Amino acid sequence: MMRSAFLLMLSLISLDAQAAAEPSKAAIRACLSARSISSSVTWSALPTEEINSQDDYEDGFNATYYLNVKGKDVGYAEKGVQKGILFDHKIYPVDSARTLSGFATRPTELNPYLAEWGMVKDGRRKFVCVSFPFGALGQGGSFQKIRSAYLLSLTGSKNARILYSATGNIDVVMRPK
Repeated sequence: MMRSAFLLMLSLISLDAQAAAEPSKAAIRACLSARSISSSVTWSALPTEEINSQDDYEDGFNATYYLNVKGKDVGYAEKGVQKGILFDHKIYPVDSARTLSGFATRPTELNPYLAEWGMVKDGRRKFVCVSFPFGALGQGGSFQKIRSAYLLSLTGSKNARILYSATGNIDVVMRPK
């Protein structure tokens, strides 16, 4: 009995540690480009046929854009100037997102209607992925390859989820090392 409890606790600690580890470069590339890049790292679009909104969704946030995917809400919420990614009735403020290693620029304003919403799977790790143009610059010309992304780790316990951010030129990020 004691050994089973110990093994269970080690397993949970391992999952939480795995959730705290940054996404792999391949997972970041898949999210920024909104496409699968290999058989081991996949990106799949979330169904956007039915978009919902709800005032006073959670903690005073208005859910201005959300999808219901397999019984979980995934989307975008606002509370005054505060913005957040929502997942399963919890808001993850974008201002608190951890900037991923190698990415110094913070994402610009996220327009959820222009974003590509998906899931990235990298081995046993899963992420909600929101990929979008880098502000007005990302709309045309040589800046159309610059994109921003948020990745929300879904591996581990609900309390261990971390929101990450990245902004980069897809051509540079996609270059193999």
